[in-house]
Amino acid sequence: HKGIKATIIPIDASGDKTGAIDKTSTQQLPLAIQGVDFTGALDEALADGIVDVVVHSLKDIPPANRWRINTDEPRITIGAYLGPRENPLDVLVSREYESIESLPVGGKVGSASLRRQAQLLACRPDLEVMNIRGNVDARLAALDRGELDGLVLACAGLKRLGIPLDDNTIYKCNPIPADVLLPGAGQGIIAVTCRENDATTISLLREVDHHDNRIAATTERSFLDSVDHLSPWSGRPPVAGLMTPPASGEELWHFRGLLATPDGKKVLTVNKSLNNNNCNEAAALNLGRIAAADILTKAGDNFFDGYYKL
Repeated sequence: HKGIKATIIPIDASGDKTGAIDKTSTQQLPLAIQGVDFTGALDEALADGIVDVVVHSLKDIPPANRWRINTDEPRITIGAYLGPRENPLDVLVSREYESIESLPVGGKVGSASLRRQAQLLACRPDLEVMNIRGNVDARLAALDRGELDGLVLACAGLKRLGIPLDDNTIYKCNPIPADVLLPGAGQGIIAVTCRENDATTISLLREVDHHDNRIAATTERSFLDSVDHLSPWSGRPPVAGLMTPPASGEELWHFRGLLATPDGKKVLTVNKSLNNNNCNEAAALNLGRIAAADILTKAGDNFFDGYYKL
């Protein structure tokens, strides 16, 4: 943008530096797992005026009621969604296996995401889901040591790190279909946050905002925020959501949302659509809230009995 001088300020925002693996059996999942805080240091720098904008992977931003920085002023808002969206799907990374279905009986799969763990076990209850954290290199090293049969990672993250999803790598990297593993809300979208009271920056960010990403992000985040906020359980539930634009020659946006128990024994889904002619931010926000209300009605008050303490 002409007339604007920008300086990039690196901030260590790592939510987990250990890279350690803890075995997580199908009977002993971390049911009330606390989310890793990937945004806290960045949020504080923004609120304190050290920086004016922060660039995030949208899926790392917590649900609204868990976004701790917004309990105080100045509040933080998402000013722009940069586009186009990367592939939102998750990927199975393995040295031998090309799909979840092809993994061996009792196979070991690495993931620190409760959303992924629940859906993996719903599809393959025989699998051992290993709670693996750390950066991508640390996770791939565990795969190289033979401690895992596969890893589940975000396709977008691998691409942004320059890891090829083709035959030019020692790993088999195959996207997992959304009907097997529905992505997390906002996966594949880059979000830029700013202070809510910074009207000048908000105006500038609107110039680079990507319309389709705003529609998808608003729907998915609305669903996530509503389920997380309205659910009667103290633990953060496994939630997934994906809003896709109309295919060529079609007029409908399609949203699919999911709520599951951590062990994958109970999985609920909801499907909604929105006509492209009526597709604006307000309509997207409303669609996500309606989908959340529907899935919570299906779940009822006893869906998580035995999983979370109220």
